[in-house]
Amino acid sequence: MELLRKYGLYLAIVLSLVIVIVYFVFSDGQDSLSESKQRSKQDMMSSSSDPSSSNYTGGADNNSGDIPDDGASPEILIQQYEEWAQYPPFSRPMSILNHDLAFPFIIENSPDYQLDQKTKEPNGYVCLFQPKTWSVVGNKDVMYVTLECRDKERNRVKISIDSHQVFREWEGQRYGTVSAEVNDNGTDGDQTRGDNIYTFSWKPTKADWGQMSLVSNITYGAEGLKTTVTASFFSSPSVPAEFNGVFSDGIQDGSLVVRAVMNVYRKGKYHLEANLKDEKNGEFIGYAIYDGDLKAGSNEVEFIFFGKILRDKDLDGPYIATSFRGHRVNLPIDPEWYNQGEEGLRKLQAAKTTEPDRELVYPYKDEYKTKKYKVESFSSAVWDSADKQNRLKQLRSLQ
Repeated sequence: MELLRKYGLYLAIVLSLVIVIVYFVFSDGQDSLSESKQRSKQDMMSSSSDPSSSNYTGGADNNSGDIPDDGASPEILIQQYEEWAQYPPFSRPMSILNHDLAFPFIIENSPDYQLDQKTKEPNGYVCLFQPKTWSVVGNKDVMYVTLECRDKERNRVKISIDSHQVFREWEGQRYGTVSAEVNDNGTDGDQTRGDNIYTFSWKPTKADWGQMSLVSNITYGAEGLKTTVTASFFSSPSVPAEFNGVFSDGIQDGSLVVRAVMNVYRKGKYHLEANLKDEKNGEFIGYAIYDGDLKAGSNEVEFIFFGKILRDKDLDGPYIATSFRGHRVNLPIDPEWYNQGEEGLRKLQAAKTTEPDRELVYPYKDEYKTKKYKVESFSSAVWDSADKQNRLKQLRSLQ
């Protein structure tokens, strides 16, 4: 009995510790699962793509009517679509969780863990080759790319730039172009002299249009180790259009409309986007999309921030419109060919291009503050359209 009391106490303590550990592990797991679900839902709601479509990407533009072949029941597809279709494809809610939308002009690379040449195991060093922006637009812009390496204690180490080259990427091939400059002297884009962060600077020529890669062979660390690092970015040296900084705003059909004047140098079909934030605390509210044809000269485009998004966020104005961006669509096809039967099909099949599919508009990164609005001024109605009803009819026919 004495042994039972003695070890029974120990057993009770151990069981208590196990219960506490299991509780916290399970709780953390539930929290992670909840956060994952929240992020997944936020991605779906912010996407302009129909989540019930087979081509749904969670962020890319897509209006396909295909049905996904992933085993989801019609009831689930209808539920997803109805939740998503509270708002139109051209005006979606967003938050800071939608990082690509919230910060559209930057690309964040992950550090490259360096490997031992013989064992192919991590050697403790990491190198980061980071473009300052995801693209360079126009021949006046400069692309800056920083390079640093760190040791096991994550202290920066000395680097020697052995060679470097900028390439234009096209259909799996690389084509050399004008070289970049590089220094750690605190000049030409480099922030601090001698801090072991090297800055590459590069300006495109007229031919440098499309996906680019900067490749550098370096020596790093006290052991004199060697590696090759690569950074990628997009180059669009010819500016087809730009925002000229003239804006206005108002209420139209229960939604907030921000009008932007553009100087268009090359007519064509344009895809443009802009973000909306709360003026008081900077909270992201939503983003709007403009898709349409623009003529050469001065054009006014409308960004419609759907009323229900503003009502659901429950934030009074003024609002901040910012991150105006986009591109001219540069496809080798005419949309009218789809309506031309066999002749149109032959044209589509014969269409070829040697150019990238987009020319970037010069972005407007400053902020435009709207007038003051009471949130009750906007409509709380759910989006509706003939396309939405046809899509629901199509999905319900699967039941």
